[in-house]
Parts: sequence; structure tokens; C-alpha cells
Amino acid sequence: MKRRRRGFTLIELLVVISIIGVLVGLLLPAVNAAREAGRRAQCQNNLKNIGLGLTQFITSKNSFPNAGTFLDAPDSKTGASTTFATINSIPGPLAVAGLRSWVVDILPFLDQTDLSNAWDPTNPYGTWSTATIANQPPNATVAFAPLPILRCPDDISSQPGKPNLSYVVNGGFSLWPGDGIATPAVTAYAGDAAGKSAPGFATITAGSSGEFGQQDLFKTGVMFLGTDYNLPWDYKTTPSAITDGMSNTIMVTENTMAGYQGGGSAIGWANPLPTYTMFIGTPHVCVGATTISKSVTCTGTANVSGGVDWVGGTGWNHANARETNNYDYINYGQNLSAKGTSPFPSSGHPTGINMLMCDGSTKFITATIDSTTFAKLITPAGSKLTPTVRQLPMSSDVSF
Repeated sequence: MKRRRRGFTLIELLVVISIIGVLVGLLLPAVNAAREAGRRAQCQNNLKNIGLGLTQFITSKNSFPNAGTFLDAPDSKTGASTTFATINSIPGPLAVAGLRSWVVDILPFLDQTDLSNAWDPTNPYGTWSTATIANQPPNATVAFAPLPILRCPDDISSQPGKPNLSYVVNGGFSLWPGDGIATPAVTAYAGDAAGKSAPGFATITAGSSGEFGQQDLFKTGVMFLGTDYNLPWDYKTTPSAITDGMSNTIMVTENTMAGYQGGGSAIGWANPLPTYTMFIGTPHVCVGATTISKSVTCTGTANVSGGVDWVGGTGWNHANARETNNYDYINYGQNLSAKGTSPFPSSGHPTGINMLMCDGSTKFITATIDSTTFAKLITPAGSKLTPTVRQLPMSSDVSF
């Protein structure tokens, strides 16, 4: 009698291997999706805690903090800002006039009392000399402390153990609010593809009917550049100024082009320069769809609704437009590498971006969100703007 052979034939082995390969192929996408969901949830948790810190600051001060605070004082004769022009080098090396970002203001509410107590509010954020506060390190040393709450796990541009910052506040539609007294020069920021230039230091000055005036400008954002002196160009948003609704207004979003780049002149979360500390909606809402301009005036044409919702050929429907000459849309910053080169929302999430609303809730917004809807989420008082640029209320059936 023949012995019964034990083991697998070659064909059986190949079939088993094929089945295992198919199962692994089916499993890997699910594992990757689960990991991404976990990172996105951690990012949202960071935003919620930042929101709690901002809410406590707002409760104690009855206003939102400055996006960035600068050392400035009015001229005794004209009332104009004496260091107004020094902030024009954006982005650039350490600005002597820069004191701190919004993060420094809420350190006590992020369970970082020691860092807050060590911070010298009279010195710039990059001061390397001995601080004036006894037995405390200089601001630059304090500002190099890594704070995990400020880093999104999907921010691949961050560096381990460095002062990373993945989150920026809502600055509206301009890096600098015009004040009717002095208007800074407009410079372009680097980073746009194909060598194209774009309005980086976008300034919207007070103008005639049909343009964004100073008061209109403050209705397009939540936090702005400011000082500790209550100068004419200072403006602090109060909760009552958000007439469009706290749940319909963005307070903080992600931007992988903020934070630490490297070197002493690019200190991360304490940097008050606007391209590092706040995001803006594209200035292209104020110019033609295919026009790149370094000056910004909003003279949109009224539409069939009588100009109530400014969505003509040049208007809110360009706030997230993916056009040949427009690199200001959500997640375009993923194409760049240098920090401070894109003051627009960007994240490492594959399909969209996390945002913190003014009521403390978080939303995941798709990168292809309708531009007019996105513009309404940025503006806290779009329904109170000048008639030619006024927004209709957010539709109740809009999906983000």
C-alpha cells in the first residue's frame, strides 16, 4: 500500500497566498482610514481645547484677543502710527515691533501659567537678551517651548520638539486693516506657483460707497493685528459683534504654513506676523476672476437680488475658487514648503480641513466647499456690510 502524502501542493499554496494577499489589500485601506480618522479626531480635540482657552479669555476681557500684537505708538502731531511701516516686511525676518501672537495671550487658559508668567509683555517675541522679569528666561526661550496642543498630527511640516503651530485665527479678508490715517505699502508674499505674484499684504482702505471701508472691513473677520495702546487702527471684536451667529462664524482653522520653520527669526507659536498667525479669505473677492492685483478695492456689480448677496462676476463666489491665477484656495498651501508664504487655510487631511467655530464647536469642511458659503463662514457680520457687498444669511440646508 502506498503511503498517504502529507502537505500542500504548489497550486494549493499559491491559492492560499493569493487569498491572503487579497485580504491584506482589502484591510490596508481600512486601517489607513482608521488611522486618519484618529488623527483628525486628535486635531479636532486640540481645536476644542484651544476654543476653551479663547472662550475663557473672551469671558474675562469681553473681547477676542489680537491676532498679533505690536509695539506701536501714535505720532504726537498727526496721530499716525510711528512703526506702522515696519510691519510691511511680511514675510521676513524678525520684526522689532512684533510683541506676541494670540497664543501668548491665552497661555494661562491653556494650562501654561508658568510660560505666561515668564513672558515679558514689553519686549518683542524674539528677544534673546536677558529678560527684565527677575529669574525668568527671555521671551525667545519661552517661545521655543513645544506645546503639543498647538500641533495637528497631520501637519507634516512640523518638526519634533519645536514650537510648532498648526492653527491660525480668522483675520477676515485682509492681512492689515486700513485706518484712513496711513496706508502701508503693499508687498507680495512668496510661494505662488509659476512665478505668479499675488496680493500678500492686502490692504483695504476706507473708500466710497461700494468699497470695503474701515468699519466694513472689521465685519469680515474676527481677530486682527493690534497694539496695547488703543490706536485708531486697533479693533477688538466683542461677542455681540458676531451678528451672523457664533455657530456660523469661523474662529480658528488650520494652516500648515504657520509655525516654526527654523532659525531664530522664525519663532513659531509666538510670532505675531499676520502670515504666521491668522488666515484670510482670498483678496481676489475684490478683483476680477483672472486678475492679479496688488491693490484691493471692492466695487462689485449688483446682481438680480439688488446687491444684497454680492455674487456678481467679482464677488464672494471667488473666496475658494480654483482658478489659474488664484492660489488662495483651501489646501493649496500643501504645494509650498516655506512658512509664512500662504495665509490661507491648509491641512494635511486628504479631503478637507478642521475648523473651530466661535461657539466652540468643530467642523470638518471639505476643501471644495462652495465659495460663497465659505465667505459667509468667515464673515461674522456679513449681513451688516455695505449694500453692494452684503451677504444673505446662511441657508439652513447648506452642508459643509
